[in-house]
Amino acid sequence: MTESLYRANRIEEARRLLDIAINFREGGWGVKAKRFASRALAIFEREYGAYHPDVVPVLLCLAGAREDLADYARAGADYRRANDILDLSDDPQSLEVQRRRVQTLRGLANVTRALGQSRQAETILKEAVAIAERAFGRSDGDVADTDPMLRAKHGDVASALNDLAVHYRHSGAYETASNLHHRALAIAEQALGPDHAQTATILHQLGVLEQARGQFASGEQFARRSAEIQQKTFGPDHPQLAAELTMVASLLDAQGKHEEAKPIQRRAATITERWFGPRCGV
Repeated sequence: MTESLYRANRIEEARRLLDIAINFREGGWGVKAKRFASRALAIFEREYGAYHPDVVPVLLCLAGAREDLADYARAGADYRRANDILDLSDDPQSLEVQRRRVQTLRGLANVTRALGQSRQAETILKEAVAIAERAFGRSDGDVADTDPMLRAKHGDVASALNDLAVHYRHSGAYETASNLHHRALAIAEQALGPDHAQTATILHQLGVLEQARGQFASGEQFARRSAEIQQKTFGPDHPQLAAELTMVASLLDAQGKHEEAKPIQRRAATITERWFGPRCGV
């Protein structure tokens, strides 16, 4: 086998490992996601070097897995390295580089907030929103593209707005959070569709916000719609659906609808036990 063919095979192996890592992370298996992402990263670094652009998506997956596992310091280091690589890009203003930068800043803001640096997290999120709006469009009317790739990039605007809304909810600025969530929802529904998984994420956060404000009936409606999308997207036995069903049950309990909540909670518990074992609470 020639050196070039061997190298191509190794790079292809790394891409497969990254795909596996992404699938594990989406399924809620943070430890496995970290393991496969680390293996992919080692290959990319060996074949391309530590600061090659193709290393960025691997770092984002690895950082996300570490974040899921509450390893915030290492996750932050991965996100910062990804951002440094993007700074070295040959075309730093390209839409794809801007999209990666938005994803990187969103992750960095999340771990920064988790480490107790709220003001710094807010600054990072505002930068992510500004970059996304400048690159992909600011308002609902800007997202009428027919190109699926462009529509997905408009979804990055919605995601950045949603993250900023979550930050304001944590800060107790509920009205500001609500406005941002609803704007994110409008963009996601138009750019990605009303049944897209990203739309479900925003609906979930709206449910959490309404629960925090004591608006349990309103929160229930958001959570139910999110659960419907989760079931269509992932199937009837996915842990993300279980988490959403748990929220629906909690909101029903808060309204005094305990009998209606019980079967929903049991279903959520059954799904969770099937995935993670009987000792894992929902």
